Amino acid sequence: MPSADDDARWAEAQRVLDGLPSEALEARVRRWRRLTILLVVGLLLLSVAFAFAVAAWTGDEPAATEDEPLWREITALVIAASALVLAAVGMIGGLRATRRLGGLGSPLTVLGRRRQKLLLQELRGRAPLDPAHVPLVRHLAERLTAQRWLLIVQLGLLLMFVGQFIGSPSPWRLGMVVLFVLGIAVAVPLILRDERQARRFLSEHPDPRVAS
Repeated sequence: MPSADDDARWAEAQRVLDGLPSEALEARVRRWRRLTILLVVGLLLLSVAFAFAVAAWTGDEPAATEDEPLWREITALVIAASALVLAAVGMIGGLRATRRLGGLGSPLTVLGRRRQKLLLQELRGRAPLDPAHVPLVRHLAERLTAQRWLLIVQLGLLLMFVGQFIGSPSPWRLGMVVLFVLGIAVAVPLILRDERQARRFLSEHPDPRVAS
């Protein structure tokens, strides 16, 4: 049986979806922004520490007696440039798609993980669909269709490490390539499955504002 907090959260999410102001949403967005800043700073510090660790690890290796072949340098530069373009396209496309759907101001933000999981189960047909949840499930489905941009970003990062490995082969670069290949191999079927289910739900439950 739904609790009073559940009813309040569902009502608040519907208010946000309808474009009405929400103090709860604004508080959560401010908290998310603070956490994002801390996360970015932490990742930058970890990246610097990782770079120093790699430099220290490879610093004792003997220098190559011959310059790298020209074809290797050119190939690495071409792949690196392609990787940057792919990553930029994916990030810009993902940000535009997310912003169009509300970004951090999404009504899903005020629901919490448990209720978001319920919406996902309703979308996948694993839980009975509550008619009152249809607009929110539609919103979730629209966000899931934008996940394909993540694959483009991941592919760009993979190509970046491939280019670095070709330009200067080393065990740790090869390890990063293998890790990204495995990550993409796992992510692709999951993202495509979610997108397929989301598009099916959107086609079965068209937006009444457009239909009318």
